Order: sequence, then structure tokens, then C-alpha cells
Amino acid sequence: MQHLQQPQEKTMKLFITLSLSFIAQMMLITSTNAANLPTKPKSIIVTLPPLSGLTTMLLPEVKNQCLLSAGADPHHFQPSPKQVDLINQGHLLIRASHDDQGWPIQTQPEHTLDLSPTQNHAWLQFSQVKHMLPILAQALINNFPQYQQQIQTRLKQKLKDITQLETTWDKQLQVLKKHGVFMQHPAWQGLFDNKNIPVWAVLESEQHGHEQGPRHLEEALYTLKKHPSAILIGSTRHSNRSLEWLSRHHTPKKEIILLDELGTCNQAWDVLMRHNLDVLAGKL
Repeated sequence: MQHLQQPQEKTMKLFITLSLSFIAQMMLITSTNAANLPTKPKSIIVTLPPLSGLTTMLLPEVKNQCLLSAGADPHHFQPSPKQVDLINQGHLLIRASHDDQGWPIQTQPEHTLDLSPTQNHAWLQFSQVKHMLPILAQALINNFPQYQQQIQTRLKQKLKDITQLETTWDKQLQVLKKHGVFMQHPAWQGLFDNKNIPVWAVLESEQHGHEQGPRHLEEALYTLKKHPSAILIGSTRHSNRSLEWLSRHHTPKKEIILLDELGTCNQAWDVLMRHNLDVLAGKL
């Protein structure tokens, strides 16, 4: 009986060995095929439309996604569950924390590029944009190396274009420098300070998005009477009620020039700035 069992045991051992070998080969083939499959492409998420515009200038091949939807109030933004999932999936997140620091979002530092941690509305200042653009370009190259040559070529050209655009802006800003400005929202104050343009008053309170009280408005009206040729700069994205009150109580009633500090998602940054330049040129 023992002699009869030995051939069966040998046959069983051979079967097990061959089976394990077959399974190992199949696992290797499956692993190799999986490695050769194209990985899911990374996406770009931005908190604010101007950051989308800067990204679009350098990498139009990859459409980025704005957290702030069209017409949404940036002061009271709440991310949707889908947006929270996108942020947590490790895609490249581009933000300006000095402007979106109040947003209830949890970021992953290793997947986050903060283009403006210290300055308010830095994308409206030419010097800041020329500083941010090379940093943004390198982050895009790191995440999308297949577009390195295109990004580097565009960066070089866009830096030249920005310098030319700034020169054109400077010609229009000479009028503002001569008369000074009143603003509802301080979005453009960084640019105006950089260009030595007098800002006689900002009619938004220190609590972002809220208006000043009657006493401050009376003081602003008194200042306007001292500088009657001053120019009123409003915002297409914020309430301008305080500025409108100031305009109505001045004789003659003054026109408010409405500028757009945000633009729209995937609208190139230089297109936004040229639009605002055209508005100024048409009003001054």
C-alpha cells in the first residue's frame, strides 16, 4: 500500500509546483501590463479665477478647475463635497492664501503651490506677476514634464509681454496719479501704491466685504470736496453702495469706473488686464 501511495504523492507535488509556477507567471504578466497602462493624468485645481488665468497662459493644454464658480461670492465660499474630493486626491492645487485664507479647505502641502502668501490681490501688480510666473512654470513642469518645452517657451514670451503691457498701463495711470482715487474695495491698492497713485479713501471697512459707517462716509465726502477731480474706482465683483452714495452727494455727480479684479476661469491673465486697461482708456 505504501508503494502505491508514493507515485500519487509525487504526482500531487508536481501538480502543486506547476500550479504555483503558473500563478506566479500570471501575476508577473498582470503586474507588467498594469505598469504599462497609462496613469490617470493629473489635474490642476485653482482657488481663484486669476490664478486660472496665469496657469492658462503657460499651459493651455491642461484645463484647470476653479473652486470659485462664476458669480460666486469669494467672501462666503464653501467648497462642495465634489471639490473636497478633488483636493484630497492629490492633484496640483494652486492658491493665493492671503486672499483665500478664510476658505474652509484642507490642503496637502506636498501638492499645493501658494503664489501669494503675503500680499492682497498680488495678481494685479505687474511686479508680483513677473515674480510668480517663473515659480508657477516650474511647478507645472514638475507635474507635467511632457510640456516642459512649451511651458519654458511661453514663460519667456509672456514675461516680455507683461513688461510691454505694464508700459501701456503706465500711460493710463498717469491720469490717476495726477488726480488720485477713491475706492470701494482695496483690490487695486497694491498696484496704485506701487505706481505712487494717491488713494484718498477706501470705503470698505476692515471687515472684508462690509461697508463703512456714516461717519466714515462723511469724512470721505469732505476729502472728495478737497480733491474734486479725484477718480472713483468701483468693482464689478463687489457692492459699490458706499461709492455710489459718495457720487450722489457730490456736485456734479461723479462717474464710477468699474474694474474687474477677478475675471473668469480659464480667461488668460493678460486678457483680463487688457480688458481693464480698455475700460480705463475709455473713461479717462
